[in-house]
Amino acid sequence: MKLFSVFICLSWLCLPVGTASAAVPHGAGVTAQQTECGSDLSTLSPEELKWYKIFQEGTFLIAGWKDITKEILANTPAELREHQRQRLEQLGRKIGMEWSRENAVRKVDNKMLKQWGDALKKAAKTNPEHLPNVIASIDKELDNLLN
Repeated sequence: MKLFSVFICLSWLCLPVGTASAAVPHGAGVTAQQTECGSDLSTLSPEELKWYKIFQEGTFLIAGWKDITKEILANTPAELREHQRQRLEQLGRKIGMEWSRENAVRKVDNKMLKQWGDALKKAAKTNPEHLPNVIASIDKELDNLLN
């Protein structure tokens, strides 16, 4: 049932699934269980971690957050791209960690994913200079939900 929900909530992007990279970035001082912003993936159950990875990487039917980020960045001016990449990765970790929780307890639902994705894609395509404001707005909304 949840896989069907994943398909429904992320399929609105109509993006081809590209080459998925690892769900957890590796780098200097970053362990396999911890992301760059300090979100500790070890707090997720094995089932939640599975859904987190699906959110990040996608499946053969849907694009994951990483591919969505790539499309948004392709429409972002070069001088803004690196900063927006970092902000989108941070936002994707926060959204993914909450969305991967059990449906009964999570505070991020499929409707929110669609609304946020639509807003990000619209800003990237029609007014890329406005993208930082859209990201900040979604991040603030997410923080309000999680507090």
